This record gives sequence, structure tokens and C-alpha cells, in this order.
Amino acid sequence: MTTDSGPDTSGDMTADLRGVRVIAVEQAVAAPLCTRHLADLGAEVIKIERPGGGDFARGYDEAVHGLASHFVWLNRGKRSVVLDLKAEPGREVLRRLLRDADVLVCNLAPGALERIVPDEELARLNPRLVRCYLSGYGPSGPYATRKAYDALVQGEAGTITATGTPDTPAKPGVSLADLAGGTYALTAVTAALYARERTGLGKRIDVALFDVLLEWMSPLLLAEMHGGSAPPPAGLRHASIAPYGPYTTAEGQDVLIAVQNEGQWRRLCRMVLDEPGLLEDPAFASNTARVRHRERTERAVQARLGGLSTAEVTARLERADVPYARLNQIGEVLDHPQAAATGRWSEATLPDGQAVRVVTSPLHPRPEPTGGRRVPALGEHTADVLRELGLSRAEMDALPAPPAPAPPPGTPSSGTSPSGTSTPTAPAR
Repeated sequence: MTTDSGPDTSGDMTADLRGVRVIAVEQAVAAPLCTRHLADLGAEVIKIERPGGGDFARGYDEAVHGLASHFVWLNRGKRSVVLDLKAEPGREVLRRLLRDADVLVCNLAPGALERIVPDEELARLNPRLVRCYLSGYGPSGPYATRKAYDALVQGEAGTITATGTPDTPAKPGVSLADLAGGTYALTAVTAALYARERTGLGKRIDVALFDVLLEWMSPLLLAEMHGGSAPPPAGLRHASIAPYGPYTTAEGQDVLIAVQNEGQWRRLCRMVLDEPGLLEDPAFASNTARVRHRERTERAVQARLGGLSTAEVTARLERADVPYARLNQIGEVLDHPQAAATGRWSEATLPDGQAVRVVTSPLHPRPEPTGGRRVPALGEHTADVLRELGLSRAEMDALPAPPAPAPPPGTPSSGTSPSGTSTPTAPAR
């Protein structure tokens, strides 16, 4: 980890990892999420992409002025370098990049990078290098070589059948396995960098999406192991708590209520429902009892709230200090007052120079700086990085030429990438 002098940046999280160089051999969501946050914290992230189409997340959709929403979200602030890792010249450039890097993050197919540069070789090449490999199932076991997209790992880990209802399992609307894996990888990498300050040595880190989801499934798994069966999926309700979920007011609007303890239940009955008699009913005497008699519990709460206006329901909940929330549609979140008040919207710059509204990193307590928050064009930084490595003209000529700049959004497309090869697409993970 290098340091340099400069202005005081104490308290500025965008500079916490300044001087750290990250080589990201990545695609899709899990590893790009990890490295996006490393970039948010000040690290220099060099993203290695394949010739032709690059990261296949570039082809998920065209929602952001012709660019894929996943790619804009996960790759701003990075430098894009095109290398053909199937050819020796590209592999040699990767080795040279890793020789002086601080972190490697990779989520290629199982074993793909290690066939190019074995981990033991990397440890000898650069003993200070932190090497983080994300995969579906880890480097060993009967599933180690399986391709592992988000929904597939969720299916194996049980999160899909734990979501929705007993009749209709559901995949969460976000890529849960990828997001969980990328977040755990971020934690492991930053911890390894901290340990390196004491030991002087990097280490290998393996993060398996399956393992992470097992951790998150622990309450249900423990209930199954020790209680005989896990609670069934409860849709918008809670498998282990009642009352908990949406209740419809007189106007037909839903208000989410989450009763977490007996004090909140007593206040709900007395101050919101105006039904203190419920507190005398043994069927409602504890959370365990209310879950056992869930249908009666839900009917009792709904019967009272269904005759009140939304304004009256929320006012009573406020006075009683019972937790509640709105059931917002996606469009309503864009105008959320909390997001506006706390600076949750920032700007990023697209390759054509256009500024677009994006979500501020949760690691930033205020709007993130716009400088460096650029979404890279495919191969945009290849020539610059090769020059920084000191490659000779002959070495540079042996590598595939970086693709031409992408046409501005709205330009008719021929269906090929700038280099003239078919651009692969893949469904969002």
C-alpha cells in the first residue's frame, strides 16, 4: 500500500484507500460490486475486460441513455483495460499489472484465472498481493466447478423457497447472492489490507456465494435443525413474528406495521386499535402465541385498521411509537424525502460526457464527489495503462487494438461491438 503527501483528507471516506491499486478481473455483479466500493473508498481500480464485448453486463439492457443500468451502477470510477487473456501477450501484461498491485479481485468461471496465473505463482510474484476469488461454491467440494449465476445459487441455498408463499416461491427482486458475495468480499479485502500493515504479506481469500447465503439463512436452518421445521414463507408477512406486514386502510392503501416486542403490541392494541381487550386473550399473549394463531391476529388488526383513513392510522402509529412504513413503488422511491434530505442522489459521467443521476454510495455520508465517477467505455484506458507499465511499442503492437469509442446514444447500431465482433448479451443476474 503506497502513501503520498497531499491535503488533509481526515474524515473523507473517499480517500481512505488512496494509493491502493486493485486489479479487477471481473464480470457481472458480485466482483464489480466489491471493486466499485473499493473505488468509492479511494482505491485505483483497473478493470480487465475481454476483447469484443468486455464485461457481459454491458449488454444487459440500454436503460441509461443506451448503457446497461447494472454496468453504470457497478463500474463508475474504474479504468477499463482490454486484454486477451487467452493469448500470452495479454497474460504477460496481467502478470506485470499484478506484480505491483495491492489487490486482485476475480470472479471468472471456476479455475479460469488460476489456469492463466496460478495463485502460488502470484504469491511468489507479489507476496504483498491480496488475492480475492469469488465463486459460486468455493474452490473445493462436488459443486466447485459449477457455473453459478445468482438465481442458481439461491435455488441451491434455499432462499427462493424461503421467499414468497408456500404455493408461490419467489426470487428476490435484487441479485441477493451476488450482492451478498460482493459485500463479504469487500469486508474480507479491507481486513486483509489491514492485516498486511502488520505482517507485510497479502493472503488468498475465497468467497463462495453459497456460503454467504447459508450464513444469511441461519435462522431458518437452525429452526429446521433444532426445532423440527423452519417457518414457512409468509409473503409480505414475517415467518416468525406477528403482527408484521401490510394492512389496508379505508382508502385501500397499505401501511406496513412491524411489531417487534410486547411493549409495541400493548401500545398497538391500546393506542392504535383501541382494543385493549385483545391483551386479555391467551391467543395473543406472546409473539409465539400470535404466530401460532396468525390468522386470528391478522384479522383482529385488519378489522380495526380497515375502518380508518391512512392519515389516522399513521398518526396513531406515530403517537404510539409503533414501527410502520409505506409500501412504496419504485418510482415513489425516486422522490423519497429521506433520500433527498441525506444526499442519496449524485451524478456520474457517461463515456460521452453526459451526466446522469445515480445513487450515492452508502459508504458516503453526503453526495459523493463527481470527479472520477466516470463510467468507462470499453478499453478506454488501455493505452494509458500500458504506457504506465512501460511497455515497448513492439509489446503494445502485439496486443489487440482497443475498441473504437462507442457511438453516442441513439446512433443506429449494426448489432456489432466497436471492434466488429458480435456483442454477447446475457440476462441480468
